[in-house]
Amino acid sequence: MGLKSTLQRYFKGDPILWGVIAVLAAVSLLAVYSSTGSLAYKYQGGNTYYYMLKHFVFLLVGITVIWAIHQMDYRMFAKYATLALWVSIGLLLITLVTGMSLNQASRWLTVPGIGISFQPSELAKLALIMYIARTLARNQDDKHGAKEAFKPL
Repeated sequence: MGLKSTLQRYFKGDPILWGVIAVLAAVSLLAVYSSTGSLAYKYQGGNTYYYMLKHFVFLLVGITVIWAIHQMDYRMFAKYATLALWVSIGLLLITLVTGMSLNQASRWLTVPGIGISFQPSELAKLALIMYIARTLARNQDDKHGAKEAFKPL
């Protein structure tokens, strides 16, 4: 098996999309290095690559997550769209009550025990996209037009 067949097997799909991801990742590394090199030199003991390497690790984790989701059957997401929407609404309500405030706005939740903070609104965006896609896919055979297709939403 050659490199080309291995890449085609694991990175099936749109090669242009994978290329765009690679280019954006490379450009983001350059942007992080150029904008934080002097800051890293000052605060990290002369290591100008500190923030770029940290960003590189986040990129690797992100691309790994993209690849893992890419390997899944996309129809599986339709099964969990409604649950994801309700969970995200619950997290948004919890954020209103117990969220960390920054500039007089509660936007962040901290996971107890781990200490990681995240914005539930980001999960809500994904859940809403999944829910709308599932609803439109279920109603795609109805020939009533766009106005009728969006009524269940």
